Amino acid sequence: MDTAKKIAASIAFLKEHDYRITKISKPKGTPEIHLMIRSTFLIVANQMLLAKVPKLTMRKIMLKTIKNKLFNACLDENYKGPKRIAFDNIDSKKWTPKTLTKDITKVGQFKRFKLLERAIKWDLNLVKTLLDPDYRPAGDKVTRYKRKYKKSNSRK
Repeated sequence: MDTAKKIAASIAFLKEHDYRITKISKPKGTPEIHLMIRSTFLIVANQMLLAKVPKLTMRKIMLKTIKNKLFNACLDENYKGPKRIAFDNIDSKKWTPKTLTKDITKVGQFKRFKLLERAIKWDLNLVKTLLDPDYRPAGDKVTRYKRKYKKSNSRK
């Protein structure tokens, strides 16, 4: 009896005795939208590096990326109907005093920024290493993922 027959027989036996059989899901891989967003992000980052933007940060690159035409094309390709319209929402973002950021003012901008934040898990050293042939990070170490931020206690 080969393995496939043994598995089928054991599944049939378990179903007879009212056991539920679950299938093991395969990993889905990286979504297509994330690949498109990453390439758009790298194009914008390259433009900003070539323009030698002073005090360049990941947030500056992300804010410029969400306003880019290529980013809109990515959204058009992957979202239709009301889901796509949500990214263009021009209502003012309701902020609490704890979460106030002055650079994101609209609900649609916030939704775009969060999508980009989920897709891009890089730090600035990695982006510069990818795009600038003369750049060498300190200690020749490049971190692929962002570090986890811990909540700081303001009562100290």
